[in-house]
Amino acid sequence: MDLDEVERALVVVAHCDDAEWMCGGTVARLTERGARVDYVVVTDGASGGVDLGVSDADLAATRAAEQRAAARVLGVSEVVLLGRHNDELRVDVALKRDIVREIRRSRPQLVLTMTPFRDLDAPLEWSHGDHIAVGEATLQAVYPEAIMPRIHPELAGEGLQPHTVSEVWFPVGRGADRYVDVTSEAQRKMDAVWCHHSQNGEARGDRDWLFGERVEPPMLRAGERVGVRYAEAFRRVAVPG
Repeated sequence: MDLDEVERALVVVAHCDDAEWMCGGTVARLTERGARVDYVVVTDGASGGVDLGVSDADLAATRAAEQRAAARVLGVSEVVLLGRHNDELRVDVALKRDIVREIRRSRPQLVLTMTPFRDLDAPLEWSHGDHIAVGEATLQAVYPEAIMPRIHPELAGEGLQPHTVSEVWFPVGRGADRYVDVTSEAQRKMDAVWCHHSQNGEARGDRDWLFGERVEPPMLRAGERVGVRYAEAFRRVAVPG
């Protein structure tokens, strides 16, 4: 599937800020050309901070607000927060059903999600246990669960009919077979990453440092492989119809 063919896309991630780091440039490309993009964020982000004087509820509220601000920067239509606690995710029936619900609601052609396995060629943080769980749960939700009416039949009572996604893309350190040129979108991606102030402490307020040390390098490496300044790299999974 070529990106220009996509009219509706769904991004399913574990944590607030995952989408921006993983595929912010690609999301910007999609929305700029008029595609609808929706987000599903599985966790509440409540363990993603080091200040123990901040309550879980307050941190979760902060991270939700940051995520919505970042989504606005990228032109995302809707952000659904499932509210599970960080660092505890497992692939289970409840999680898959919640993702199937959003697939059937959003009815995307393309799903962008987390890498469903430990990728030792990528930075270690890509292989966070929550990321792997969300990637695997999303693949199972896409196929076969979103397609089959006898799986999660209770969703029909919500008016949600089966839906077949065309493709799933997830980021990889090696073995990519889809590259998206995000040269024109790189600074918009950075604008969205910068919205996550609670998670950007290592930058000490220095946006240029965060871009140069963290955001830019993987885009440069991917871009070198396809002859552009900046790119985002994915592995493609075609979904049987």
